[in-house]
Amino acid sequence: FDDGPSIHNTSWILQVLKQYNAKATFFCLGKNSVEYPHLMNDMIAAGHLIGNHGMQHLNGLKTNTSTYVNDVETAAKHTSSKLFRPPYGKLKIKQFNQLKKAGYKTVFWSFLTYDFDPKIPVEKLILQAKKKIVAGDIIVLHDSEKAMENLRSLLPVLLRYFTEKGFQFKVIPEELRV
Repeated sequence: FDDGPSIHNTSWILQVLKQYNAKATFFCLGKNSVEYPHLMNDMIAAGHLIGNHGMQHLNGLKTNTSTYVNDVETAAKHTSSKLFRPPYGKLKIKQFNQLKKAGYKTVFWSFLTYDFDPKIPVEKLILQAKKKIVAGDIIVLHDSEKAMENLRSLLPVLLRYFTEKGFQFKVIPEELRV
């Protein structure tokens, strides 16, 4: 889950994940982590992994390298994580290399749900996910106001469908964190 924690969404997400014995990695924004430390504690207490999504959700392609790296390092003070997912999945090679040199492990995804796009009917999102998700995929969902309308329908359906197919939902594996 990217973009959280969110005062209106995170607790609901945690409840749904618990129903399916599912674990997740939450790539949190530093600014939200500062605002909602109790939600960060709830995620950790429930056995989820915290990752860094930057302090301000900067687009790396539109941000100079020193500002971008500083944003990630500032967020790390509040997310306590060297596991990083770039907002929008966009960063310059120089930013990537500087973060790597500083010990960050950048994690992208293999399936983007587009839960944040209100123009796409949730039925289409569900159909695409059922068709394309395979074992081992890193699936991106969003813990944000923008995504919540789609997520409230999408998340329970996907968890039920894939759990019934024998899938397990886990945090980013250790071998991808080093």
